Amino acid sequence: MTEKQVGGVIVLFGGTGDLAKSEIIPALYQLFQEGNFSEQFALIGVSRTEMSDQEYRDFVREAMENVVDKDTIDDSFFQHFFYQAADNTELNDFKNLSETIQKASNECEADPSYIYYYSIPPSVYDDTTKNLKESGILDYEGSHRVAVEKPFGESLESAEEYYDLLQKAFDPQEIYLVDHFLGFESLQNILVTRQANPFLEAIWNSDYIEQVQISLPEDFSIGSRGAFYDENGALLDMFQNHILQILAVVAMDLPEEMDDKELNEKKLELFKSIPSFKLEDVKEKVVRGQYDTYREEDDVPEESHTETYIAIELEIDSDRWSDVPFYVRTGKSLAENHLTVDILLKTSSKMSVDEQPRLTFSIEPQLGISMVVHQKHPTENEEVLAAAIGPDKETWKTIHFPEAYENIISDILTDSERHIGTFEQVKEQWRITDSIRKAWEDMPKPDFPNYKTGEIGPEKAEDLLKRNNHSWIYRI
Repeated sequence: MTEKQVGGVIVLFGGTGDLAKSEIIPALYQLFQEGNFSEQFALIGVSRTEMSDQEYRDFVREAMENVVDKDTIDDSFFQHFFYQAADNTELNDFKNLSETIQKASNECEADPSYIYYYSIPPSVYDDTTKNLKESGILDYEGSHRVAVEKPFGESLESAEEYYDLLQKAFDPQEIYLVDHFLGFESLQNILVTRQANPFLEAIWNSDYIEQVQISLPEDFSIGSRGAFYDENGALLDMFQNHILQILAVVAMDLPEEMDDKELNEKKLELFKSIPSFKLEDVKEKVVRGQYDTYREEDDVPEESHTETYIAIELEIDSDRWSDVPFYVRTGKSLAENHLTVDILLKTSSKMSVDEQPRLTFSIEPQLGISMVVHQKHPTENEEVLAAAIGPDKETWKTIHFPEAYENIISDILTDSERHIGTFEQVKEQWRITDSIRKAWEDMPKPDFPNYKTGEIGPEKAEDLLKRNNHSWIYRI
């Protein structure tokens, strides 16, 4: 979080969208309440909808009342909000936006620091960036930064094209690629736990760890996201960004200094050590599925072959992780709903996965660390019992910790990269993901649907682990 008050102007493209309403605006309010903003800040919402400044402030208030008791809301927050209707493809609209920025800056005496937050489809990045430049907005004296929501591109090639577009107006250090999962305090807890407990880092390798499972099942459907989801599927929606970043936090080598630059360099090294998938790898190590009512969802084609579930076995080409499989799974309309990382330790004898010694990081919705260890059975001389330790629920209940977008926005405001990935990482993530998609193109269409709503997923996901005499950990 910020250590000093910051000001400036935030231009929020997509200012009336779901993300703005549910995540970005509440995060800004929390930062405001915590004293991280000075009085010299302004936010300008931008979208196609015509509305006045006051109507936008009413929209912001409604967003806040969904997450905060309306009787406790600080009304002074809303005076920092302004609005400009704009078509991102029209230069004249950006000239109007320039006037609104000047008005907001003058009224709030805003610091000369400008952030352009792209909560918009990638298809309008080009026009938005070009018009920011040609309208003269980027010529204002002061600093200029752009933040772009995931997904960044639809492939490695398109990601490079989008990045080139942004670089026509912004320097690399001014471009922030947002994956909000990196803002989870409970995810950052993995890094801190490793760094603060040398005994754990000493066993964080293939000598002691048998396998790693990263599970992100969701018990809800795609809802109203049919058009977007059918173009992306679980592979692009969850694996390419969120899951690979979680894997990096778990598997990366720790830097000597836990500063932003070195952390990102170690993550990049980890991504580069994950081999691309070949056709035979995909056939053997990647399972995809689709829930039974997916094709009945709004805006989904009747014969869609888009996956709503994936399970993948990855390997990491390093001495630390030699022969340790990393299993990841995620899907919609499943029996579970959580984000959990399980580190399963080697044992001297065969036992069920529920009894196997392990360290678990619970990221969502339960938070904290727990362990399964073995102790002596109280009545049998040579028998052992599995004992569960943790998690420390009271600590996470009693201490306020920032929501993901609070950390993300705080980084952007203060020119930090603690919770921000780099484009070099994004390129490696696309390399890995594209290799799976390329293999799928050379394979027969999958036999979908292949799992029922409210169940654990396709049967082939079980077979994926059985090949190695392993089993998924389920929390039902």
